[in-house]
Amino acid sequence: MVKTKLQQVRIEKGLSQEDLANMIGMTQANYNRKENGLSRITMPVWKRIAKELNVPIEELYQEDPVTNIYKNNKGNSFNSGTIHISVPEFLIDQYETRLAEKDKQIEEQLELINKLLEKK
Repeated sequence: MVKTKLQQVRIEKGLSQEDLANMIGMTQANYNRKENGLSRITMPVWKRIAKELNVPIEELYQEDPVTNIYKNNKGNSFNSGTIHISVPEFLIDQYETRLAEKDKQIEEQLELINKLLEKK
């Protein structure tokens, strides 16, 4: 889980939430919400955190990188049977870049096909 890994690395580096919050330019309360998964961490903030902790961003995602299941107040049952998945921002960015590249390749292939069909 991202929260667990982020907290673990911060503590290993001997930093309090307040220390790291000050280093990355936010309040301790704001940082606390992010570390505890109550507020989304944007890619620029992830980069600042990784830089201040002196670790690669990927290291902060080693434990359970994709799935984060939220339970409702009824114990072990899930909200309407829905599983919420939390995906790290850098993975979304990489995926969107790959999709854009594939879209471009498809467009180029379609242009080539159309040119070949026009010649017939």
